[in-house]
Amino acid sequence: MVKISFGIDISKDSFHACVKLSEHLNDSKIKGIKNFDNNKKGFDLFLTWAKKRIRENSSVQFVMEATGVYYEDLAYFLYAKGYNVAVVLPNKMNSYAKSLSIKTKTDKQDSSMIASFGIERKVDNWKPMSPLYKELRDLSREFLSSKKEVQRAKNQLHAMKYAHKKSLTVINLKEEQIEFYEVKMKQLKDEIKKVAKQDTAFYAKVKKVETLPGVGFETIIGIVCETNGFELFNSIRQLVSYAGFDIVFNQSGGFNGKTKISKRGNSRIRQILYMPALSAIQHNKPIKNLYDRIIEKNPKIKNKGVVAGMRKLLIYVFVLWTKNEEYDNSHEWSAGK
Repeated sequence: MVKISFGIDISKDSFHACVKLSEHLNDSKIKGIKNFDNNKKGFDLFLTWAKKRIRENSSVQFVMEATGVYYEDLAYFLYAKGYNVAVVLPNKMNSYAKSLSIKTKTDKQDSSMIASFGIERKVDNWKPMSPLYKELRDLSREFLSSKKEVQRAKNQLHAMKYAHKKSLTVINLKEEQIEFYEVKMKQLKDEIKKVAKQDTAFYAKVKKVETLPGVGFETIIGIVCETNGFELFNSIRQLVSYAGFDIVFNQSGGFNGKTKISKRGNSRIRQILYMPALSAIQHNKPIKNLYDRIIEKNPKIKNKGVVAGMRKLLIYVFVLWTKNEEYDNSHEWSAGK
């Protein structure tokens, strides 16, 4: 059977699409490449262009990366039209690019590489997020945004109160802004819990994971819905990479640079986990022990211990959610378990 793969490299305003055709394994030819606007009009033009390049009795796959939210509208559009859509984790695509020794990085080059990935590798078909997960994710993101705003406003208010003869009007307005966001956060928290309770099985799983010291209800909802219930992940390594907690080594010959996390992938997960990790360092024995070991080795870089705690919390949530279990404080949690 003829295999046709549409590789899509998508950004905020536009996307490049490359179509490749393969009649023999590992032997593909480019049959077209074009740029389209990332909106409804662009989607219609793209589908018209794509249909002209689809043969009868062929296997057709539309492939794109799971980066940000910019791919979502196109993925939903193609899915609604009845096409097979694959959304691939960035770490898989990065590994594939390295295997091909690709050094040039342009939108056209990326779309061609993604099309080749669809030809050569087995990809799973993407399915839209359930209405429950979608609504909770939107609520969680708004809660996270409000939380950032109220913290920023509090920091500004603190500085104002120590400034010389700062306007009382400005201070009062800043206090009103903080109050507004705090009321908004309370409303969002109530709505998140209300929506979560609509599905008793889902709510029961959340309550089990909530037994993990250091994480609260909103934290669990945020992580689970940002990962679509961990549906895309077959391993802890994939999840860690998706959240940007994978380690990047800067080493060449005798040179040893700083080792750090990649910070690629879903930044919201890292934002969600920061404050819970600070709490877990105080109240979760395995994470506290991990933090202490890292700080002992890096006494001047305490943030490394916090990041390690964030990563470990994410793994715990993943394991408890997928196993549908409560946290067992007596369990000897080992690395990656």
